[in-house]
Amino acid sequence: MIKLYDLIGKNDIRFSPYCWRIKYLLNFKQIPYETVPTTFTDRLKNPIFGESRLPTMEDNEMKISDSFIIAKYIESNYLNKNTILISSSNIDAVTFINNWSDNFLNSSILQRVLNDITYHLDPEDKDYFILSRTKRFGEEPKKYQDKHLVIKNNEFIKNCALLNTQLKDRLFILGDQISYADMIILGSFTWGDKVSKNTRIDNNLEYLLKWKEKIEVLCK
Repeated sequence: MIKLYDLIGKNDIRFSPYCWRIKYLLNFKQIPYETVPTTFTDRLKNPIFGESRLPTMEDNEMKISDSFIIAKYIESNYLNKNTILISSSNIDAVTFINNWSDNFLNSSILQRVLNDITYHLDPEDKDYFILSRTKRFGEEPKKYQDKHLVIKNNEFIKNCALLNTQLKDRLFILGDQISYADMIILGSFTWGDKVSKNTRIDNNLEYLLKWKEKIEVLCK
């Protein structure tokens, strides 16, 4: 059975957008798997990871890291003609959505939740997170988040509006068939939902809200 190392916070909260992508993919394809709850500091201490980040997957004596590499491995090794989510016909589009989410959607969510994440971490993880993110962004998480929350037409709002427009004339992100692109986007929104109230989608974005509700049911 697939073993998936899954980022965890206090009270069993699972909040990594990259881990959620893979769990949604496995759920939709109905592939059995087990998760191994792993904290930030667990990953740093456990030699099994090395430079690998979460999610990390073990399957058939293989260890794979990076959510997109994992997704492509699953699609290649767990074939089901009725649930092809990454194919030769959509790989370029899915790759674009993966890169866009990593560099734009996730960044816009992080701006609104960086400090809120700290409330969901145990003391050791909290200390590590604050120190590492302060070094990365040049200021403490609270200051970083507060600075971005006061921006009215912020990047998160723009990204949501873009997705709403994309979904105006289609059922799914890439058209009338579900694809891994939908799991990528949903994973990002789930991350925000798990740790904060600052990434709620505006009620006016009806197409995006309907899409989110539909994908959550399909990938449950």
